[in-house]
Amino acid sequence: MRPAYALLLSSTTHACTMYGVGRLASADGTTLVSHSEDSGPNPDVRLSYVPPATHSPGAMRSVYTVEPSQGAFPKFIGSALGETFLPLPGQKPTAEIGRIPQVALTHGYYVDSYATQNDCDLSFGESTASAVFRADPVGLPGGTSLFSINELSNIAAERVCSAREAVSLMGALAEKHGFYGADGGAGEMLMVGDPREVWMFHILSDPTAKSAIWVAQRVPDDEVAVAANHFMIREVDLDDPDFFLGSRNMSAIALAHGLWDGQGKLDFTAAFSLGEYGNKYYSGRRVWDGYRRFKPSHHLPATYESKAGPWSGLQESRPYPFSLKPDAPLSVQDLFAAHRSHYEGTPYDMTKGAAAGPFGSPDRYAPGKVVKGAWERSVAIYRASFTWVVQAGGGACGCTGRIWLGMADPSTTVFAPLSVCTGAAPPEMYTRGGPGKVDRKSIYWAHRYTQNLAQIRYSAMIVDIQAHAERWEEQGVKLVSALRCQTGRALKKALDGLSGDILASSWALTDELMGKFADGAEAVPKPMDATGATVAARSLGYTAEWLADVRFADGPEKIAGHMAHEAGPGWLERQRREAGDDLALALAREATRAAAAVPTALLAKPSGPGPGEQPVAAWIAAAGVALAALAALAVVQIARAGRRASSAHARPLAPARDESSYVGLAAHA
Repeated sequence: MRPAYALLLSSTTHACTMYGVGRLASADGTTLVSHSEDSGPNPDVRLSYVPPATHSPGAMRSVYTVEPSQGAFPKFIGSALGETFLPLPGQKPTAEIGRIPQVALTHGYYVDSYATQNDCDLSFGESTASAVFRADPVGLPGGTSLFSINELSNIAAERVCSAREAVSLMGALAEKHGFYGADGGAGEMLMVGDPREVWMFHILSDPTAKSAIWVAQRVPDDEVAVAANHFMIREVDLDDPDFFLGSRNMSAIALAHGLWDGQGKLDFTAAFSLGEYGNKYYSGRRVWDGYRRFKPSHHLPATYESKAGPWSGLQESRPYPFSLKPDAPLSVQDLFAAHRSHYEGTPYDMTKGAAAGPFGSPDRYAPGKVVKGAWERSVAIYRASFTWVVQAGGGACGCTGRIWLGMADPSTTVFAPLSVCTGAAPPEMYTRGGPGKVDRKSIYWAHRYTQNLAQIRYSAMIVDIQAHAERWEEQGVKLVSALRCQTGRALKKALDGLSGDILASSWALTDELMGKFADGAEAVPKPMDATGATVAARSLGYTAEWLADVRFADGPEKIAGHMAHEAGPGWLERQRREAGDDLALALAREATRAAAAVPTALLAKPSGPGPGEQPVAAWIAAAGVALAALAALAVVQIARAGRRASSAHARPLAPARDESSYVGLAAHA
């Protein structure tokens, strides 16, 4: 039985997707950890650098809350998380909600909503999840818990270098001081990697709201794991510390609250998850999509049963494993592609159907009010703040970590390499980007602008957008390979230079897209003609399928040959004659239908000497009417065809339009 105080997450959840790749499952021997921040319309996307520091004996570390902003701008104000978040005039610094003892030395790291990677290659990815117990932070009415997942990841990045140490530290701090989740107190997940291992971490509050329940499972070195807003760890074996770590309270709590029958090993997800939120397949479809990409030879089901309710299927049916061995080693580009997915080429392809509009847009905005129904939840989403893919290890050069950061919607972004190994702040373009005002110096706004511009004609524009991204990402891969053992200023100069070029090129792309696809047309290069023109524009129109969906053929009647270049001498007279023909045709057709109905009516109402016996005269009359009507139809059609043939010899035909895939509409209207 679920506890009475169980809570499903609200619609404001960040709703993120994360992947974790073991070092033997990657193409270059690095571990890969990814995260998409799928927040909302008012995000704080700014990236910051927290430098390494030495602390005096007895120093204390302040702890801050993410409530009530939940990542909205500004998510933090103060110096504790680097120069990016220093107070601006009129801003009040974020207040601490508690303190814990500080350690002597802390590592440098990059941080956005969560720690990204530190200077010993410890990496993080995040995703919220539903949970049966909740808590509020200290400082709110009734709040009793000190730590959110944001601050837990930050402290782990500051203090340790291995994933195993990180999950143990975060779990111990939450048990001692209490844990609260985002969006009303939900559970949380992290993917945590170092140069050798990747672990998946789950955490939620305990029933007292003053401690925590947590578990971590190691991803096998030759496998990949996927998680998307739903716990994924099943049977827990704390007697196998090579693969499991966790709080010792979980079994007793599950038993006490009727979440487990005590038989066999505790299923963490079955006990402590409240299943999917938002709608059925909100999480499961993304997990399915990741595994079908990484291991296409293993056919997992895209659907599953839900017995308790639409939220329960992923929890009950267990359709997907914790991890799988991929069919081929995975590269950073494979993870870029996975994060860009709208299920293209599958039955759930969001670029198809009426909801995609006339130009195949995969974006589905919130309906605006509570209505029955739901959209598919894709991996890539228009409201994404940023997505990162983080590499660790792959060599014996010391600090080798690389952060591939793509701002805004991953399907229209460019993933660019950054590195904590520079020992310095990220390029300025990654530290800017407030809501509501376009900033030409912000890489976030360059990609967000592209994303929104693509709605003009997504199906055509996305081809150019993806080609642009692939070109720059390939350059990034080559540069990272060449700079594998570089650190400090040399590394920073090279990476900053590439980011600057990407910023300039991305803004230039928006101008190119507007020039190429303005006003429903496509401007294409052509050899210079006598006028000096080197570009020709052609109307793209709409797909025949979409026109059928919107019943275009039922619109106002089209007038053929009424354009000035088609009309010629005698046009008005021809229109009048054809109008007369149309009237004659209408009368003839009506007579034909009436004649056809006579025998049917006679059969339906027998008359004469006996049932079923019809007067021969009635049949002869009906046949005569039918023949006369058919003759009238034939005469009008022959006369009309003759005039059209004569007209065709008198004036040139208009050029034919290509209607194989797109229908050109009113090009001259």
